[in-house]
Amino acid sequence: MEWEERNGVELFRSVRGSWLFGLETDGSDIDTFGLFCCPERWLYGTGSEYVGYVADEKHDNYWDEIGKFVKELGKSNPESLCAIYTPADKIIKWDQRLKPLWDLRSELLSKSAFQSFRGYAKSQILKMEGLSKAMMIDPTKVKERKSPLNFCWVPRPGSDGAWTLEKWLREKGLKQEYAGLSRLPNGVELYTLYYDWFADPTLPYEKYEGEPMTKEEFEERKKKGGIGYRGILDPTNPTTQLRLSSIPKSESFYPLCTFQFNSNAFSRHCSDYKKYWDWVKNRNPQRYNSNLGHCWDSKNTLHSIRIMRMGIELAEGKGLLLDRRKVGDREELLKIKRHEFQYSEIKEMVLKTEERMKEAFDKSTLSDEPPKDKLEEALIQVRENVYGVSSNKYAN
Repeated sequence: MEWEERNGVELFRSVRGSWLFGLETDGSDIDTFGLFCCPERWLYGTGSEYVGYVADEKHDNYWDEIGKFVKELGKSNPESLCAIYTPADKIIKWDQRLKPLWDLRSELLSKSAFQSFRGYAKSQILKMEGLSKAMMIDPTKVKERKSPLNFCWVPRPGSDGAWTLEKWLREKGLKQEYAGLSRLPNGVELYTLYYDWFADPTLPYEKYEGEPMTKEEFEERKKKGGIGYRGILDPTNPTTQLRLSSIPKSESFYPLCTFQFNSNAFSRHCSDYKKYWDWVKNRNPQRYNSNLGHCWDSKNTLHSIRIMRMGIELAEGKGLLLDRRKVGDREELLKIKRHEFQYSEIKEMVLKTEERMKEAFDKSTLSDEPPKDKLEEALIQVRENVYGVSSNKYAN
């Protein structure tokens, strides 16, 4: 068991997502959630080895360490509550040593769930609207990873336009690795560029723009070697920020140009590039195709409304109702998933459901929060069961 040798003892695994809530359709993946109890050594010393979460490459299947899981239950985390309330027919593995924790289930539903359920729903709403979502990034803008040279702008003499520094260097037949940059002290992202004419072996005299000299003097000077500028980009990682060079005083009178670097745009590009291509690598083709032509993600919308409705039911004392078939709103939720509502209707539905949830919790007779002292004791018992020790035998 390589997994357990690395992470400890697997105690629980269950179906999660659409299959747990009775919202699966043709092509729905079966994702899982699990719990593990870490090796004892992770808890010794400073705890530097401790890891609270492990997952497969696409995060379709993941496991919480039992300590992290119990902390989340103490915060009424929706996903943790759903896991501990998972019905038997959706459980793949359940270890008897979890019994002290499972015995507390009836005491875990409390008013504190309002904030956590609303927070979860809000996060889904933000995703619904496509804010910062990779699927909304224009693929033409991240087709290739650009360098900072594409975000440096050099004014074009005699015009109102500007060239990217990459094009400016290309037009002049210069190479960025022989350039030296100096930051202008009173400018915002302004730089002056100098060139190591004598270090570039392919540069002809006709391109030279430095201190006036004859062709013979130029060739003789080349034999002595260049100044040694650092170049504009790091050769080991040309997609990082700009590099500065020390400019000799004798050369400071001969800058080739001044340009502005839009570092914020470059950082956004790098973030969008990574986000987009990570998403392409891991995306669900069926979900992607279902959202084409819409400005909102239907699956995130479905989950935001589902979790708020579950919060209303919880506040009304009905418990945590997971299977939406039994609740009776499965078909309506699937209509949301199929984009059968207008965006304006969806927004109104979300707002009204949130208002209903707040009213339900305001009137609720549930306890204010989960019994954290009992959760702490249950966690100790689970660990003792797994490790085969008792904390009592170490008492004075």
